[in-house]
Amino acid sequence: TIEEELYLHKTIIKKKTNAIMLSDYNQKWTLTYFDLYGRGEACRMALTHGKIDFVDNAVSGESWKAYKASGKCANGQIPVLEIGEGQYLNQSEAIVRFIGRKTGAYPVDDAIACHKADAIINTFSDYENKAPKSAEGAPLMYKMFGNDAISEEDVQLMVADRKKLHDSMTKLLGASKFFGGEVPSIADFWICASIYSWERNTKGKESQAHVYAAYKKALDENATLSAWADCMGEELKDHLQNRRAGTI
Repeated sequence: TIEEELYLHKTIIKKKTNAIMLSDYNQKWTLTYFDLYGRGEACRMALTHGKIDFVDNAVSGESWKAYKASGKCANGQIPVLEIGEGQYLNQSEAIVRFIGRKTGAYPVDDAIACHKADAIINTFSDYENKAPKSAEGAPLMYKMFGNDAISEEDVQLMVADRKKLHDSMTKLLGASKFFGGEVPSIADFWICASIYSWERNTKGKESQAHVYAAYKKALDENATLSAWADCMGEELKDHLQNRRAGTI
């Protein structure tokens, strides 16, 4: 049909435009973040899915101190995406949005689609910011980095809160295959990074195995979001198989 031909034409033009934009940067991009998933994982997923060849620079200890002193990270924070010519991009949401502009996962010619992706990420972040806290006021999730296994009481609080997030994301997904519609958007990568750091994390911290299992059980009870996670797992199959281990 004429509509299908127009759609195909627009898709080809968009891919060519994205290729031109990517070729504007002569230096291979470098993403620097800690040796874990966290705020860097959505960026890694977006880069990998967009078939952008990049250096995954993981820092910790002395290498983090050296990088922090390099002047490349504004406000002393990472992740940072180096794109050449002395340009260092910071803030994880802004970085994944930048990547999406270059790959088509954040379609700048569709204002509604961009707003939807931003709103989903913002909503997800709202739930994260309201996550259960300890008596001292620190998020319970921080205990994942400790040597002691998180108590069952704390796990129950965390899972109950996580189920609320699952329900919210399920409503936003609706009947769509992806949050981006027929193809993943940056919102898909943002949420997928969290799901595959918790519910679908197969390379996590052994002492917290019961936490991952409880989160996975909660997700398994949500057929819609589980099916979406399966689709994203296929989209990012190579990345998930080859990525490093990470607590969260």
